[in-house]
Amino acid sequence: MRTTLLCLALLALVSVTMVAQTVPGTITINGGTGTVSLNAPSKPATHGAAPRCSKTAFENTFSSTPYICNTGYTVSDGSPINTEYSPASEFKSKKSGLLSYITVAVGFVTGTNGAKVTLTKECGKEGSDKPCGIDGKGGLCTATIKNLPNFGSSCTVTETFKCPGKKKLTKGKDYYVYVESLDNSWLAWNLSDAANNAGGVIEGTNDVWGTESDPAQRAAFCVN
Repeated sequence: MRTTLLCLALLALVSVTMVAQTVPGTITINGGTGTVSLNAPSKPATHGAAPRCSKTAFENTFSSTPYICNTGYTVSDGSPINTEYSPASEFKSKKSGLLSYITVAVGFVTGTNGAKVTLTKECGKEGSDKPCGIDGKGGLCTATIKNLPNFGSSCTVTETFKCPGKKKLTKGKDYYVYVESLDNSWLAWNLSDAANNAGGVIEGTNDVWGTESDPAQRAAFCVN
């Protein structure tokens, strides 16, 4: 029994990468695509709905928590992760109308405190669909967000930006929101804590979109 438990423990450690020398208390998991803060509150208090998320949003993955404090998708470029990870979360528009603003929950780990967020259409055939474009190119709405909270320090802080122009979303159509870091930076896009948070998630690695995972736990965002 002891031998079995030891083997299981070792297998668990293999899937976790510690970056303790760079950021104490913060680790990457799942081959680097996930980030976990060991310093975050284990039982966050319940709060009101995330700010700037209307009841008639095109999509809203926030809950009353409003998101998971200590776990997110890795967003990085250059050191210390040494791989560019740009996670994308898919959604099906719940209505037709003009874009107004987007809210996300992204935390800062190290490097430059800022990120680029893009909303784009879905491209490709069914089963091999991906976000249209990369690095903000071809997006319907792109903006840089700054002054992110330290990852794991907050369960309520969100970042909101306006979408200029008259870009329209269509009910029933699929779209993606994805986040990119600035050079030599490490961020984390908090996971959604909503009851119905499953959907398509795709990892952009070194400016190349991978294969979509569906269903997967989506990140925390809303599109208004």
